[in-house]
Amino acid sequence: MKKAVLMGSLLLLASGQSWAAGAADQLKQKLAEVKLFSAHFEQTVFDVKGQELQKAAGELVVSRPNRFNWHTTSPDESLIVSDGKDVWLWDPFVEQATAMTLKDAVVNTPFILISGTDDRFWKNYDVTRQGDVFTVSSRNQSELIASFRVTFDRQNNISRFDVKEAQGQWSEFHLSNFNRQPALKGNEFTFTLPKGAELDDQRR
Repeated sequence: MKKAVLMGSLLLLASGQSWAAGAADQLKQKLAEVKLFSAHFEQTVFDVKGQELQKAAGELVVSRPNRFNWHTTSPDESLIVSDGKDVWLWDPFVEQATAMTLKDAVVNTPFILISGTDDRFWKNYDVTRQGDVFTVSSRNQSELIASFRVTFDRQNNISRFDVKEAQGQWSEFHLSNFNRQPALKGNEFTFTLPKGAELDDQRR
């Protein structure tokens, strides 16, 4: 169950039907206007039949391009950090970190599309729009995430994410306390491996 929450935290996107360049450009424009933000998130994970599996909560900080800090605080702690070059996944329960390049991480963590500015990352996704809801769907059926949906409120703040995995499980993320001018400590987007922790380095 903990793995489902961690994967759900990584991932963020839900179903689309046809490629629409206009919708993709509109989504990119909206994201470009949100260069820095923090928010509290509440996550609910559902199985393929729609039964609730687990809830989680935490804090999120994003600084475009390509830097983010996704800190799940309950029911178990986990951390995902991108420094703009590498992505780090930290599980303090087993004292293990996984490191991968940003390029490789985008395949299984579409959230990088939200924090990034590189158009090359969008080439494998279709985008559709209905009102203030944008749906991004993967063209690659072998990916873990089938689709991701992002919803904006009337102030053009991101209010919700929905992520659907290829096998049918999905997660809903509701954002609150959205802040475009958060006070940063300066170390939000760096990760230092704790002493004695195990590292699964997939960057090689």
